[in-house]
Formats: sequence, structure tokens, C-alpha cells
Amino acid sequence: LVVLLVLLGLCYQLLQQEATRKEVTVLLAGLRTSIFGAAESRSALPQGPPELPRDVQVLVFFVLAKSVLEALIYGTFSLIGISIVPAQPWSWPSANWWRGFDSGEHLVMRSDLRCFYILYGARYIQAAVTVLLEPKRKDFLEMMVHHVVTIGVVYVSYLGGYNRVGVVVMVLLDPADVPLHLAKLCKYTAEQLKMNMWQFVADRLFEFFAVLFAVTRLIMFGYVCWSAHIESAAYFKHSFAATLCVILLYLLMVLQVYWFGLILKVAIRLLRGHGVEDIRSDDEDEEPEKKDSKKDS
Repeated sequence: LVVLLVLLGLCYQLLQQEATRKEVTVLLAGLRTSIFGAAESRSALPQGPPELPRDVQVLVFFVLAKSVLEALIYGTFSLIGISIVPAQPWSWPSANWWRGFDSGEHLVMRSDLRCFYILYGARYIQAAVTVLLEPKRKDFLEMMVHHVVTIGVVYVSYLGGYNRVGVVVMVLLDPADVPLHLAKLCKYTAEQLKMNMWQFVADRLFEFFAVLFAVTRLIMFGYVCWSAHIESAAYFKHSFAATLCVILLYLLMVLQVYWFGLILKVAIRLLRGHGVEDIRSDDEDEEPEKKDSKKDS
């Protein structure tokens, strides 16, 4: 409900800008006509020169739309995971993740679980390709490693019988990203509309994101790593696939710790009275300035 209210509020604020709404309507109508319309309709499309102030507003609108889509994707996967995984008869206690492993029964999955697995793997393959195509950020390597390792966890756990712990990991990785993308949305809106209210909402969403990240990706995910490494050994002897899966889980844990360090940097900024900023973007913007200052000196 909170997510829905925030999205509705953002859409309402954007629709108040007549010029932006009109230009977005013209551009999307032109795109639709170009793809699906007749030849005479395409030739009759309106033409015009670039207008930087107007086009920047449209650019911001599409950036917001992308963030909305990302928030919806993470939110949808979170809801699917929360609906499917706790409903499994083995979901808790964690000892059930490993009992009967030697008998091969862990290779048998319900259709809803297999569907969730395949969807999740497809999503991360697409995400890895997207990271390669996008402009490189400061944490490009970390993001690429994260996506590749996650794909590895999905693949190895799916085929090696580690699917119970695999889906638990999937459920834990997504929820924190929802308030993160909503915070970005609010920040963009605050910058464009010059309204402190949206910066306030962005700060509160970031605080919620930081707490949720710590709970799901450090505490709960840390427990999953312990269970996969230590608790599982009481029920079966680790094979090569099991050992590889544990190594991949620990790699993911290292990345979560790294990102939580970045989160703490933003939290310190927030405590000092500054608004939420994207650390990766800040580092990219500041780097040329540092180089220039060194040259001047």
C-alpha cells in the first residue's frame, strides 16, 4: 500500500507539468504510429527542432519511468517469492532444507518452484547483459560479479539439489531493492519539482532500505550461508556441487558487506543533514574534478 501511494503521488506530480505531459504524449504517439501505423500516417508525424529545457524534462520523465519499472519488477519478484517459498512443506526450520538430501528427494520440485527458479535465472541473465551495455559505473565490477555469481547459484542449486536454499536466497535478495528504487524516484522528483517533501520521503525510504538490507542481506542471508556450510554437513557429505554452491554463497555475502559499507556512507551523510545521494554517481562526477585539481596543482 505504501509503495502504491508513493507511485501514485509521483505520477500526480509529474502530470502537473503540462509541457512534459504534452511532449511525452506526442513522442509515444509517434513511436506507436511508426511501429504499427500505415505509411501515410508515418509521413504525417509532427516534426520539430530540439529544445533542451523541454527535452531534459522528458528525459527525466523516462528516467523516472525506468525506476518505476525496476521497483515494480523487484516488488513483483518479492511477492512471488514470499507467496511460493513459505508455502513449501520444507520451508522451516532450516534443518528441513537438508533432511533427505541423500535420497534424492531434493531434486523433485513443485511446478510453482521450478517456474520461479527459471524466471529468476532469466532475469539475472538479462541483468548481466544490461550491465555490460550500460555506461560503466564505479561498481561495474562488483555488479557484474554479483550477477554472474547469482546466476551460478541458481544454476548449481537447481541442478545439484540445493534448490531449497537457492529459493530462500532468491526471496532474501529482492525486497530491499524496492524502497531503494522508490527513494531514487523521490529524489529525482525533488530535484525537478524543487519540493522538499519528496526529498524528505526519499530520506525516509532510504532509512527503511538500510534497515531492510541489514536484516535480509546480512543477518538472514548470513544464517543461510551458515546453514548451507555447517548445518547441512550433519545430513550429508558435501559433493563438488555442494561445495561450489557454498563458495558462491560466501562470495555473495562479501558483496553484501561491501554494499552495506556504501550504505553506511550515505547514512552518515544523512545524519549530517545532507540528502540521500547515489554514491556511484557522486564518485563518477567527482573523479574528473579531482583530476583537474591535481593538474592545476
